Amino acid sequence: MATKNEKAAEVRAKAQTQIKAKERRTTVIIIAVSLLVIVGFGALVFFIVNSAKVPALAEAHAPAPADATGGIPVGTGGVAGVDVPTDVTRVDVYIDLLCPVCKQFEATNAADLDALREDGTIALYYHPISILDRNSAGSNYSTRSANSVAVVADQDPSHFIQYIQALYANQPQEGTTGHDDDALAAIAVGVGVPTDVASTFKGGEFTKWVTAATEQASKDGMQGTPTVMVNSEILDPNKVNYFTEGTLKTYLESLSTK
Repeated sequence: MATKNEKAAEVRAKAQTQIKAKERRTTVIIIAVSLLVIVGFGALVFFIVNSAKVPALAEAHAPAPADATGGIPVGTGGVAGVDVPTDVTRVDVYIDLLCPVCKQFEATNAADLDALREDGTIALYYHPISILDRNSAGSNYSTRSANSVAVVADQDPSHFIQYIQALYANQPQEGTTGHDDDALAAIAVGVGVPTDVASTFKGGEFTKWVTAATEQASKDGMQGTPTVMVNSEILDPNKVNYFTEGTLKTYLESLSTK
């Protein structure tokens, strides 16, 4: 039978073991928390650094017809930046060329918008932006296609509208890599863009502008594509259902008579 002293020694030894175990657990917790703090700080730094990489729209190299909002106007003759009316209803359309709902919007409204633009009822501005890069299997299709549209606006503005229409007609499915730059060039050449212009798509001349324009669009209230802005106010599709044929045209015509 253990003596009183031996029992006391056993109790002390057990207590020491528990204390050491608690100290080990505490040390592990401190290390884990420290790592989380370091990782969290690193993520914050990463966010700040990458946000800082987005240039202000005014500082980005822009296609010639683009205005200070990131919109590319199309005039009455269908040429980007030429014969754009003033003192009329301004319509800004924000599009991501990978967005299937944008394609639906185009199919529903393109003819009406073109008619209103051609007769000078509206001033029509397109904003090619990139919010769906994450849906193109790492190829950044939204950014690359928007860059290609900007190149056409800058170098061959007479084919700007036709090229956008062709991109919708050949729109890849979300989740795929989409068209590579050579395929985008082939689509552009197919609607009349000169080969020497289309071949520059892969240079990414307006990539930073696309990124800056997307950032600006978000600041202006754009939360998804398509977004329609009329006279600097975002149009609520619940009030003006622009996915019903003729509705947007009727609304815009009503503004011109006020």
